[in-house]
Amino acid sequence: MTLQLFDLALADIDVRPSPFCWLAKFALLHKGLDFETVPLRFKEKENYPDPDYGLLPVLKDGDEIICDSGNIIAHIEEKYPGDKIVATAGEQAAADFYAAWVANNLYPALGPMMYLRVLAAAHEDDQNYYRETREKRLGVKLEAASIVAGQNKKVEKALQTLAAPLARHKFLGGEAPNLCDYIVFSPIMWQRAVTSEVFYETPQAVDAWRERMLDLFDGYARKAKSAG
Repeated sequence: MTLQLFDLALADIDVRPSPFCWLAKFALLHKGLDFETVPLRFKEKENYPDPDYGLLPVLKDGDEIICDSGNIIAHIEEKYPGDKIVATAGEQAAADFYAAWVANNLYPALGPMMYLRVLAAAHEDDQNYYRETREKRLGVKLEAASIVAGQNKKVEKALQTLAAPLARHKFLGGEAPNLCDYIVFSPIMWQRAVTSEVFYETPQAVDAWRERMLDLFDGYARKAKSAG
C-alpha cells in the first residue's frame, strides 16, 4: 500500500514550501518507501486527515494517521526496515543539537526574508489567514518583521557554523546523510521553494553540501518546483 503524505501547497499546487513537510519527505526517501504527496493549502483544513490538529505534514499509513514530522519519522523508523534515519544514540544526540540550532539560529535568520515572499506566493484565499496567523505569532506586521537591517549577514553567520563540519565530511551525518542533514536542509528547501533570489553568500563547503543534498534520491529536491 502506497503511503500518503499530506503536503502544504501554495497558489501553484506544485510549489511545496513547508520545511516540516520536507523533513518528512526526506525521511520517507531515506527509508526507500513509496509514497504519494497530497497537496493541501493553508485554509483547506476540512480536507486535512486530522482537521482538529490542523497542521501539516500528516502521514496516512493504511488506517493509521500520524501527525507531525517527528512522529512520522519515529513511525517509519520503527515500522519499516531499511537504512536507519538515525542509527545510534550519538546520531540522535547530534540531530537534537541541529534541531535546536536550526530553531534558534537558522529560522530566525531566514524568516524576515521569507514572510512577505511566502505571502505573495500563497493562494489568494490563504493570504489573510497566513498574514493573521504569522502576525499573531510574531507580534508585529509582516512588513515590520521583514525590515531588519543586515539580515543577510545573520544568515551568513548561521551558515558559517556548518562550514567547519562540512569542510571535513561530505554530510553532517558523515559519509552519508542522516537526520542531521535533513533537519538542516529542510529550511533551505523552504527558501528554495519560494524564491530563486540569492540574498546572502554561502560558504563554499556549505554550498557543495547543498548541491549534494539536491542530488540525493535521483534529484528529488532539485526537481521540486519553485514559485521563483
